[in-house]
Amino acid sequence: MTTGTDNKTQVQLTVTNHGQQSYRYVIQVNFTDGSGNVLDATAVTVQDLAAGQSTQAAARSNRELSGTVKAEVPNAVRY
Repeated sequence: MTTGTDNKTQVQLTVTNHGQQSYRYVIQVNFTDGSGNVLDATAVTVQDLAAGQSTQAAARSNRELSGTVKAEVPNAVRY
């Protein structure tokens, strides 16, 4: 995780298409504190990822976060 010049937290994701055709993905990312409480959440969309390919995507918080912050992916949808 990094903090941008706007003081918002950013985390890099690697998305891999293990399918046999091109798919789109929506990935939910929760930013949590040390106790697991959700501080912020966002969704990242990956368009038309070819079969067998991987790509990087960035999830950025909507607000400034402080303290111990972790990122988790509770949901990902392929369509």
